[in-house]
Amino acid sequence: MPRKSLGVRKYLRKRTGRPSTWVILDGTTEISTGCGEDDSAGADRFLESYLAEKHKPQWRSGDPDQVAIADVLLFYATQRAPNMAHPELVGFHMIPLLEFFGVPKKCSFVDGTSCRQYVADRVAGKIGRRAVKEATAGRELETLGSALNFAFKEKKLVIPVPVTLPPKAQPRERWLTRSEAAALIAGALGITATAYDIQTREPVKWGRMYRPSYHVARFILIGLYSATRHEAILKLGWVANTTGGWFDLARNILYRRGQGERETNKRRPPVPIPANLLPHARRWRRITVVGPVEYHGRLIAKERKGFARARELAGLGEDVTPHVLKHTCITWMMHRGVPLWEISGFSGTSENILRKVYEHHHPAFLKNATKRFHGQ
Repeated sequence: MPRKSLGVRKYLRKRTGRPSTWVILDGTTEISTGCGEDDSAGADRFLESYLAEKHKPQWRSGDPDQVAIADVLLFYATQRAPNMAHPELVGFHMIPLLEFFGVPKKCSFVDGTSCRQYVADRVAGKIGRRAVKEATAGRELETLGSALNFAFKEKKLVIPVPVTLPPKAQPRERWLTRSEAAALIAGALGITATAYDIQTREPVKWGRMYRPSYHVARFILIGLYSATRHEAILKLGWVANTTGGWFDLARNILYRRGQGERETNKRRPPVPIPANLLPHARRWRRITVVGPVEYHGRLIAKERKGFARARELAGLGEDVTPHVLKHTCITWMMHRGVPLWEISGFSGTSENILRKVYEHHHPAFLKNATKRFHGQ
């Protein structure tokens, strides 16, 4: 039985004695991208240009029965994606989308039935290299919907083609207590409980049992005190730059977006460095080179293994992810009665989201409603 074709895709070609490089595999043809292992985004751009040159869209009358979904995705990737904050995501999403919605399927194929089938097959691992969560499949369908809307606005389609998305997941409400946050930082430093009380099963003795991961501890402290998102924390440096934010220790300002970086829906406004974080930042500046979350002199790309080990040593569950640090900072500010508008400006989260997800933590939450029946 012939092996199933994986379509045109990028592949990391590892070579003995030479640096690894990204290539494009198109059947039996292999094309070098000229991009090294660290330049995955550049390989994605090369793949998009390769697909654009290989296939010319046929729009015909713009009828959804005649326009191929693959042409819509290709048009979106070449005309709209380069101007987006994260164009590489379009390339990532196109691969599984084309596997299911590719040639010869037309835009009229997109309906509630096909979208639900895509989600089911993606979750079951029938599409792509591995199974994914429903939320991931939903984000991929959002890219398809954006591509169809863009084609309609650009008059490539005569009518809009709606995309049916899976139900949105409930907002995460997990946040850390002070003791849990302390245990997580201790875990990053290799410290774990070594003795427990027989009756309460509470830890009574702690000791450093593993090598400390100082960059993970810094990552946790920045997230807890500044409500900065995962990706933005990892890009923080000590001087102004164009790829990420930086600590301005002369004026005590935390810039969470690089100079010239595009602002996205996930806002990253500059804020004063919190008083609890400032002495740490000044000390980190003396002992690091590039930025606070550096490892062997280089900023890391993703905080995964180190954070997972710290979480395990702290005895916390897998529901504690790096994003929980932002939730925790906002929740702590709510507990202290900080006004919503001030929390919104500090965290880069809209007041609407704060009211929907966090407001019940605020001491003033529906306070007057509880007094309505006191003889009034």
